[in-house]
Amino acid sequence: MIDLATKKAFTDEEYFKLSEAVYQDGTLNSKKINIELSDRTKSNWKLVSKLNDRATDTQAFAVVPEEKGKDGRISYNYNNMVFVYRGTKESKDFGSDITNVFAGTNTRTSLDRKSKNPFQVSEKWTKEVLKEFNPKNPTSTGHSLGGALSHYNSILHDFNATTYAAPNIYQLLPEDKQKKVREGFYNKSITDFTHDDDMIGTFDQFGSPIIGSQYIAERNKVEVGVKGVFGAIPGHYNETFEGCFSSDGTMKLKVDVDAIIRYAQDIDRIIHSLQTSNDDLANIEKDLQLDSKKIQNQLEDEIGIGGAYSELSTWDIDDVLTELCTKYKNGVYCFYNPDEFERYYEMNHHTCKLLKNFQIELIDAAQSFRETDTYLGEWISNNN
Repeated sequence: MIDLATKKAFTDEEYFKLSEAVYQDGTLNSKKINIELSDRTKSNWKLVSKLNDRATDTQAFAVVPEEKGKDGRISYNYNNMVFVYRGTKESKDFGSDITNVFAGTNTRTSLDRKSKNPFQVSEKWTKEVLKEFNPKNPTSTGHSLGGALSHYNSILHDFNATTYAAPNIYQLLPEDKQKKVREGFYNKSITDFTHDDDMIGTFDQFGSPIIGSQYIAERNKVEVGVKGVFGAIPGHYNETFEGCFSSDGTMKLKVDVDAIIRYAQDIDRIIHSLQTSNDDLANIEKDLQLDSKKIQNQLEDEIGIGGAYSELSTWDIDDVLTELCTKYKNGVYCFYNPDEFERYYEMNHHTCKLLKNFQIELIDAAQSFRETDTYLGEWISNNN
């Protein structure tokens, strides 16, 4: 098993195209896989292992990328192996989605009993492939149930995953892995892209923490018809991700400019709250100063004729107060630490300044995006 999570080796679009390819039944019987990207370049892969378990209807394959040397010779990089798990395709797979993912803790018990299901089957196969080829930097991908299997195996074997519309499988994980999820251990090694009109991709297993990092991706205008289950999951299907990648292969994210500006403006409320806390603390310090000065005055009053400390001098009182107080500041023996207050005031001021600058930058960026989006829309309209 790899000690640390591996690094992402390919673009979001390459992983997506592989997650599409695994849906094609003929691919499992192929020796090579060729995928075409948005920029019309081709990415070639060699299939080195496949999984096709009929009992659980679980399919997956492991591929390695084709590389062309300076001498023109073709080779394959086994270190950058990609595990690709197939997602929901038939009605039986929907049962796996519901039973193994939505059921939560009950299924965890089922997994512990080693019941035969896609998670058990895929994990056994993944472990065998890792042992056979020992790749240095394996990664994985998948869509829908395939994304869930990708998360499950990536976590158990500590490698990177880039997935699409993957349901949350937190409750299926062993307790030590759940702890790592809560601590954010997988935030940089597991990335899932989903759509906000997809109940499966955004399902959180009734309040379970998100596994890794999840982003709402841009969605094309493809209509999936009755497959969308009456509006519950129209954005779940892989065809709704088509054409939503930048020229460099990164997934385009959904940007709601108005929402960004609203959130940015809400920063004023946070700043106001910090300033109020600052004022409240300043009033507390003022009261402490008055109480400290009161103690000093009472002692000084008692050193006069007939006082309780008439045999003591002012210097004696100063010595006692110096020994007892925390700090002497502005003519007052402070029985609290004024430096701690000053540190808070400085930190508070610095935080407010950072928030205000961030607010300005965020609003400027959102408005700039809107202007660019409008300009591109007009350009496309004028040039069609």
